[in-house]
Amino acid sequence: MKKFYFAFLLLFPMVSFSQHEFDNWCIGWHAAMTFKNGFPENLPPSAMVAQEEVCVSVSDSNGQLLFYSNGYRVYNREHSVMPNGYNLSGVCGDQYISVQNLVEKNKHFLFTVSCFPHYGYPLVGLRYSVIDMNLDGGNGDIISGQKDLPMPFGDSAWTQLSATRHQNNKYAWVVTLSHGHRHKYLSYLIDSTGINAVPVVSQSTLVYSDINSGNNFLKISPDGSYLVCGDSLMEVCRFDKLTGIITPMFKCNPGSLPLNPETSGKEFSTDSRFLYVIAPDTSSGSGEGLFQFDMTNTDSASFMQSQIKVGDSLHTSIQMAPDGKIYTTRSGYGSTVLLRTLGVINNPSGQGIACDYQSTAFVLDNDHANVLPQFLQRYKAYLHHTEGCMADSVRFSADIWPPADSIHWDFGDPASGTSNYSNLTTPAHLYATPGNHTVEMWVRHNDKRTDTTWVTLSVTAPPSPQLGINRTICTGNSVTFDAGVCTNCSFLWTDLLTATTVGAAQTITTGVAGIYEAAVTDANGCAGRDTVELSITPVPVLMNDTLSKSICTGKPTDIPLASNISTAMFHWTATLTLGAVTGFSADSGLVISQTLVNGGATAGVVTYHITPKVGDCFGTTVDFPVTINVGDPVDVSILASVNNICAGASVTFTVSPANPGVNPTYQWKVNALDAGFNSPVFTYLPANGDIVHCLLTSSNTICTYNNPATSNSITMVVNPLQLVSVSISPSANPVCSGTSVTFTAFATNGGTIPGYQWKVNGTNEGTNNPVFSFSPVNGDVVTCSLSSSETCASGNPAPSNPITMLVNANLPAGITIAASAN
Repeated sequence: MKKFYFAFLLLFPMVSFSQHEFDNWCIGWHAAMTFKNGFPENLPPSAMVAQEEVCVSVSDSNGQLLFYSNGYRVYNREHSVMPNGYNLSGVCGDQYISVQNLVEKNKHFLFTVSCFPHYGYPLVGLRYSVIDMNLDGGNGDIISGQKDLPMPFGDSAWTQLSATRHQNNKYAWVVTLSHGHRHKYLSYLIDSTGINAVPVVSQSTLVYSDINSGNNFLKISPDGSYLVCGDSLMEVCRFDKLTGIITPMFKCNPGSLPLNPETSGKEFSTDSRFLYVIAPDTSSGSGEGLFQFDMTNTDSASFMQSQIKVGDSLHTSIQMAPDGKIYTTRSGYGSTVLLRTLGVINNPSGQGIACDYQSTAFVLDNDHANVLPQFLQRYKAYLHHTEGCMADSVRFSADIWPPADSIHWDFGDPASGTSNYSNLTTPAHLYATPGNHTVEMWVRHNDKRTDTTWVTLSVTAPPSPQLGINRTICTGNSVTFDAGVCTNCSFLWTDLLTATTVGAAQTITTGVAGIYEAAVTDANGCAGRDTVELSITPVPVLMNDTLSKSICTGKPTDIPLASNISTAMFHWTATLTLGAVTGFSADSGLVISQTLVNGGATAGVVTYHITPKVGDCFGTTVDFPVTINVGDPVDVSILASVNNICAGASVTFTVSPANPGVNPTYQWKVNALDAGFNSPVFTYLPANGDIVHCLLTSSNTICTYNNPATSNSITMVVNPLQLVSVSISPSANPVCSGTSVTFTAFATNGGTIPGYQWKVNGTNEGTNNPVFSFSPVNGDVVTCSLSSSETCASGNPAPSNPITMLVNANLPAGITIAASAN
């Protein structure tokens, strides 16, 4: 469907209860009046001449006159014709209407329709012009090229034109009647995209013969439920504010003339219950009467039965005014007070004479007026809201007329519990769940009429920018922060330290220290924020005084790293420069502590490449070579001068050291107790079972290991001493001279191979035998010396006891001589 995208149309003031747009009425022959103070008052004369035309008179919400028109000229607030305001095609037309642009509030759209073609004027149909109040120094003018533009499908329309609000109380329907043998209603939807070029078409039951003079005013009830149209016959219809479809209910013949009556003005009460119609009346000398009908009757018969005449003076037009009353004009020409007098229905919602009609209520100062201005129906219950965002409360407001007696909100968010409802005029609601929510506003006006308005609100989760961790960079460098991809979003970067705006794109690149906030706002107005801190630091430098080290194989490097920046961290890689060393790797930290093992025969070298870093700031890489020397073990062994010894014998122990150094330390241990002195030689008298070892502490501390070293242990074997003794006894003593005597030696601890040395009177005699025989002489002293073969013999050789032989001379027989043992 093709659309005119000339603007959004505003059919209501935004969040305003002043309702002064309809206060100023420039009407008829130079007449002007205002309701700004709540009642009708005369204004200085206007510049307009309007005979039978329904003029347009537009003010702002403060009641300041903006412009007015009779359909073929447009006058500004200074009462001069706008520069491009001449020669509109609404000449002789009966109904015109103006609406305001929704987005560009300085613009208004003037709709005109041509008059009854029998008058000799060309049939130009339905047209519109665009008025920009910013033109002509703020007095307004019709935009060039946007004057008298034809509405599609509206070329057969004349006289009938009105407008009402859409069911959502935001959009509008502009309605006209397309004439022909069978008339059709055309409803043009004006929504947020512009005017739909293809109208909603509804068939009318009116035919060409039902039209007498073309003065068949079209009127829509304030609640948008009813539409009436016609002059010789009047058609009563249902109007669907949602779809724009018009459904005829019946035709009727208002008034009291049976042949071709000619209805003219039509107006509804504020509650849409009563319809007031100006129709012919035979009972009145004037020929016209003001009739009231009850709209609760839905068929022609009952509708006509509800007809009540409430006035009998000549009337042409009736119109609801801002003070809630319906005013009427008199027909005719001239400038008499009678023709300048307006009638009034003081209580339009009162039935019958309770409506309180006065035929002479207000007298115009400046000539007369046949037809009053037309406005959009004034009942409204508009729902306004901020964008739906879960991070912020959605704020609602109501634009209601007449003022509300009571109001009730249903935010369409059951998950929020009792918070889903409110009776406040301007509530706020924090949505618990995202998605589409249908918000309902129910209003009871102070005249007891009710309205219900719905709007579908899309609640979205706000953007969630993630700027990452705080960053530190080097002086002279820069960093790019990214708020993340967000389709149809706007970006705003602010340095919170200086409260200055620093960017409006997805990313910013900066080298200035600060606390940066990214505010990301989506197409619905939902905003998400995140902050990140950027610190600037000098370039870090490795400050180690010595940039090399020598260690022994198997030892940790233990290299503490220092920088000019206390918060610096160090990263390093390592390469093998020389030899066969293992245990090195790349890493980071404050200390290089890696155990390096040299598997070669000579010293090896590993080079560390150290880079200091603070945040994203890297310093110069420095090489740090480490020499790994081959290690020598410390060792010691001991040797005893003798072992398996006899008790009382001293033993000398001697060390055999390996890598003792120049000044080694020896600690001898006997049975794990310190003994001896710091000497490689140790002598003492051991006891059986003593365990002897030595602890060597080498004075060579470079690349040695097993220091101190413990020697082998020697367990001493000490044998106890064996006391050697021998005793001898003769076979006889005394003996007779010449008798051979055998001496026997009895050895103690003589060993397995004892040695015997017999002696007679101190002279060695005999053989190495424990038995010795000889013929002693008197006084011989016999002894034996025992030489023991025992290892640990004591008193060896050992002498025996002496035996002195008593040898008697031979005596006569019978005499026995006893030998003495001494």
